Amino acid sequence: MEPFTPTKILLLLLFYAGLFLIISLHGLKLTSTEKKTFIFLWISGFIVAMVANYLLYRAGVMSFLPWINNFLHTFFWIGIGFPYLYLGIRGRRSVLAQYIMFVVFSLIVKYAEQRLFGTWEFPHFFFVLKDNFFYILGWSTVDGLYPVLIPAGLRLAGKFIPGLVLS
Repeated sequence: MEPFTPTKILLLLLFYAGLFLIISLHGLKLTSTEKKTFIFLWISGFIVAMVANYLLYRAGVMSFLPWINNFLHTFFWIGIGFPYLYLGIRGRRSVLAQYIMFVVFSLIVKYAEQRLFGTWEFPHFFFVLKDNFFYILGWSTVDGLYPVLIPAGLRLAGKFIPGLVLS
């Protein structure tokens, strides 16, 4: 595992910023309702993903993400990137196209984090597909499910939190 130097952390943040720039090409200006939904997805996605990453590590199906990497990944990428990507492409692209976009962006992020910090180094995906490539590809395909999971989560949360965009 590589050291977490301030330079490498800054490089990762700049990398995320570059991806956010690409994602913003959809040109969407968030409405007030979408902003509320974005903030809900940011906070809930960050917390759920950070805890899930640790629990999946404890279950033996995921490599340990050091806390700084887990925080950066879940706060900026899962928390900010995925909701903004979702809100920008929902209803504008097919579910299959959305799935592919999430998988590809996830692959790019995981490989960047692996190159910078030596993380995402597990030798298999759920003990079936043996190789680090399949580990990263496997978790990226799981991330591709976000366009399906987000609307389901929003419909559930919408029962308790008024004013969320539910589709």
